[in-house]
Amino acid sequence: MKKRFYYDAFEHRLPYSAIPANKYRTWLFQFTGVVTIVLGFAYLNWRWRFSLNPNALWFAIPLVLAESLSFIGTLLLVFNFWSNKDAEKTPPVRFLSEIEDLQGRADRAIVIDIFIATYNEDVELVRQSIVDAKKIAYPFPDVEIKVYVLDDGRRDGRNPMKENMKAVADQEEVAYLIRDHNEGYKAGNLKNGLKYTKGDLFVIFDADTRAFPEFLIHTTGYFRKRKVAWVQTPQWFYDTSEPRIIDFYFFRMKVNEDIFGNDPRLFYDVILRKRNYYNAAFCCGAGSVHRREAIMNLAVKEFADGIRQMKTNMILQHKSSKEIRKQTNELLLKQEIIPFKFHASEDIYTSIMLHADQENKWESIQHPDVECKMLSTQDLDSWVKQHQRYAEGSLDIAFKENPLFIKGLSIGQKICYFNTIWSYFAPLWILIFLLSPIIFFFTLCLPVKAYSFDFFKYFLPFQIMNTITITLGCWGIDTKRGDQYYISSFWFMLLAILSVARGKKVKFNVTPKDKPGVMGNANLRHVWPHMLIITLSLAGIAYNSILLAIGHHPGVAGFAANVFWCMFNISALSIMIRASYWKPSG
Repeated sequence: MKKRFYYDAFEHRLPYSAIPANKYRTWLFQFTGVVTIVLGFAYLNWRWRFSLNPNALWFAIPLVLAESLSFIGTLLLVFNFWSNKDAEKTPPVRFLSEIEDLQGRADRAIVIDIFIATYNEDVELVRQSIVDAKKIAYPFPDVEIKVYVLDDGRRDGRNPMKENMKAVADQEEVAYLIRDHNEGYKAGNLKNGLKYTKGDLFVIFDADTRAFPEFLIHTTGYFRKRKVAWVQTPQWFYDTSEPRIIDFYFFRMKVNEDIFGNDPRLFYDVILRKRNYYNAAFCCGAGSVHRREAIMNLAVKEFADGIRQMKTNMILQHKSSKEIRKQTNELLLKQEIIPFKFHASEDIYTSIMLHADQENKWESIQHPDVECKMLSTQDLDSWVKQHQRYAEGSLDIAFKENPLFIKGLSIGQKICYFNTIWSYFAPLWILIFLLSPIIFFFTLCLPVKAYSFDFFKYFLPFQIMNTITITLGCWGIDTKRGDQYYISSFWFMLLAILSVARGKKVKFNVTPKDKPGVMGNANLRHVWPHMLIITLSLAGIAYNSILLAIGHHPGVAGFAANVFWCMFNISALSIMIRASYWKPSG
């Protein structure tokens, strides 16, 4: 009997269509973006020069500093969203001469490898990805397309306590590759796959990536441009909760929307897609197609650079030529060529290095259309671990090789990569925004001289124009859930910053894909700060209400402004608390 999974009920769902490019909307966004920046500078100029409460600088300065750091995010957003530049779509390629210079070699049909990387996922879940990969169509029968299961869990039957992944691969008549260790995590697994294969192009799928039949037809044509190193397609999670409509007498209400904010459309259809304009769209792993030549060229180049660096160090240490030659030969025998950077965020790390290759000037493409479907995380603990790994990986790159200082990257690429990293520092100022109303409620100190007409004169136009700009930039995409999680993620993001700052090694945690939600106390460690801040906020409102009632409160305007601020914070924080107790319907 066929094994049933929770996501079987969602097989009928169809992916979204990419937002169509519109030059007039782009021009309007650019106009409002510039106005937003001007108003933002005007607001911050007033805040720093005229609004600080001299009697509470301990409170006023951290808050205005947090606002300034947050405004940097606004500048980066306008830069990232500035324009749309989709690559021209062309028919699929057939011959090697269409994607490479033959340099005297005989022409032939290309070879395409499809890698399905797996570790400990249910073998029947992986089978579904294999079956769909085998259904991928191509118009040229002489183009060899081969599917490989890259099993880092060594489930080849040697351990009777484990499921047999090799047996499934054999039944589906696809190739099966394993290795004797897990060095380099997924990057090491892909390296092992490249070692035993020969594809001119190769595709990376995760265990739950189920491609649509025209995946290769729609993506390989980009490689006619000889400098395209990889093409990333959007990751679409087809199992996210759809809104359920409840009808009341006087209105309709949506409930049970994507509680975890899993929908990645904003990231792929806006953020990453618009980085095509700067040739700065990075690889996200699953659903991507790669040029083997680019990956191997980078690996060989870094191998040679490592040998040269070792020789230079030995010369500086006044080693003899005989000793230098001996150690070089030993290293040549021992050292392996590593195609992907061994890192928890191997995809973005390798992307940075390829973009920085001054000799080859590799390019990337974010394909606009969904070509495969994947599974989302179904419980808060898994969601937090997944996103904490993203944060730790990106922060680790920032601390070790900040893209702002990497030679070879263009200014646009540096800013785009820095934008990704900067977003992970957001909890440093979000925490101040969350605590500021509470500090006011229990100290009755205002961070500004007064919530006067001047405050609203500068603040409201900036906020209104900022909202209009974001709406235009994210046209057609609901950003509410993303905005909530931007704030609600502050705690695990703070932990990620502290972990990387302490030099703790970033681990590659495999995200569970085949289990329903986990409720209750198991997630308490992720939301207790949210509960504490909400409790203190409500207690502060109650305390100040009593002071107002008895006539001992210093100002109604300050109370009203901070109550509004508190309600906004509580709304954002509550989504993660709701997620901790969420369970699938049915």
